[in-house]
Amino acid sequence: MRLSIRYKIILPFAVLLVFVGVTGTGVATAQLTNAAAAEFDAKLLHSSLQANQLLAQLDADRMADLRRATDTVGVAEALASGDAAGLARLLTPIAANVPAAGIQLRVLDVNGKELLRIQGSPNGPSPIDVTDSGVFRAQPAVVSVLAGADAGERRAFLSGQPGQPVLYWAGAVRITSERIIGAVLLGESLTEVAAGIPGATFYDLSGVPLATTLRAAPVASETVRRQLTAENAVRVNQTLGGHLYHTLFSTWTIHGIQVGFLAMAADAGSLLSLVAQQRLILTLIFTAAALLTLLVGTVTASLLTRPVELLVRSMREVSAGDLHHRATVASQDEIGYLARTFNEMTASLEEKTAALEETTFASMEALARAIDARDSTTFGHSARVAAVSLEIADAMRLCAKDREALRRAALLHDIGKIGVEDKVLRKPGPLSDSEADDMRAHPRIGYDMLKGLRFLQPSLPGVLYHHERWDGAGYPTGLTGTAIPLPVRILAVADVFDALTSDRPYREGLSFEAATAAIRIEAGLQFDPDVVTAFLTRRPAIESILRRSGRRGAAVAEPEAA
Repeated sequence: MRLSIRYKIILPFAVLLVFVGVTGTGVATAQLTNAAAAEFDAKLLHSSLQANQLLAQLDADRMADLRRATDTVGVAEALASGDAAGLARLLTPIAANVPAAGIQLRVLDVNGKELLRIQGSPNGPSPIDVTDSGVFRAQPAVVSVLAGADAGERRAFLSGQPGQPVLYWAGAVRITSERIIGAVLLGESLTEVAAGIPGATFYDLSGVPLATTLRAAPVASETVRRQLTAENAVRVNQTLGGHLYHTLFSTWTIHGIQVGFLAMAADAGSLLSLVAQQRLILTLIFTAAALLTLLVGTVTASLLTRPVELLVRSMREVSAGDLHHRATVASQDEIGYLARTFNEMTASLEEKTAALEETTFASMEALARAIDARDSTTFGHSARVAAVSLEIADAMRLCAKDREALRRAALLHDIGKIGVEDKVLRKPGPLSDSEADDMRAHPRIGYDMLKGLRFLQPSLPGVLYHHERWDGAGYPTGLTGTAIPLPVRILAVADVFDALTSDRPYREGLSFEAATAAIRIEAGLQFDPDVVTAFLTRRPAIESILRRSGRRGAAVAEPEAA
């Protein structure tokens, strides 16, 4: 199949466009997916850390409650005499001050026999009839407390009651002779503890779920449990109830003793939805861009190849012997069409070139504004410098062409700071020699970035030379006097004036009066005296520009060079 010239031009670009678009969409989607997943996992880790902090605070609070119970005056004497009523009268107010609604407070004698139980309820804690089950006599933590191991130490443990796991804190009760006469146990339902930690699941040491706030508990497999240590958490992805969850397992420690494992889970459905949405948006953007590019390319190729196709067709007809007819028709119709088409193409290309230049400059300007915004103290700096520069240019009667070149140079003069590290740009103090060298490189970096754009050639001296000085002590080349182009000399004054009136991490901005005095002092040294004179004549308008951008112009500070 023979293709026309226009399609031979379009087809390779169409294939390349599809390849680049598909590859770019895939890479961008992968990057966005990784970024979203990293943010999701960071939130999950934060939730796990918060959960462990809540459990540590719970341990501290309950130990404080237990200390109040064991140290309350009269408790030791009532326990020694077996006065359950007296114990209830002394300990019920303490139980009432514990925030947990389902709190349990138990009193054991020295043999581990339960003498008193105070049970929490929505209406407040109250003593209940006690039937000693002997459950706590064999509990190692209780035995240790009653035996007085490590005097003064209190213990925490998890009860083994099936279906009703309870966290207990145990403390010994001593009489004045320091002899242990019993113990107080303060218990809180693990279900109630879990309710205060959304997304949490608690397991015993064998991986059996004890309490959870999820519809289904994640599985703490033996492989996961073997990998868990006090310093190492394990993340797994599991499907629970038809939904994908990211789960972070960690050890569960109460009062220095591991009692089980803790899992924090988050539904990854939102992550999957976000990734799918991003992929759809990128696909739509690529498709729209591809269609628009192909449409514009087809129209452009048609305009470019139509005269060539007419010429080829005419040559074929002439070679076939129809010379007289073709000469007559071509002279009247096709040659005129070719001329009109050429003129239209020329005008269209000029228009498209101007639009492309404006689009390119807008992109460069947006990048320069973004660089200004890297440091909050320089936000909007380039736009203000451009406005001040044009005021001075008006006073010096610059022509329209030079004013436009100056405006663009002012907006782009600091674009080279894209090559300077944030730690140097944002350093709240004097720069070291190497850091100063890095900062002085930004005019050259900006010039190298823009020198390939032909329409910006008139503005490039402002980018490269805006730190040159009238006395030749500037950088990067040490130009002197009128060797520095006039628009650049104007830009230098505007740049320094805005910098002097701007706040910095290490000083407040100067007042307008102090900054103006600093500019006047540098006339003939750092600045062209004629430019300084023009600046002074336009000072009210310049101060008005800075006030509209948020400058107070009233700070008191010593003048300093920018």
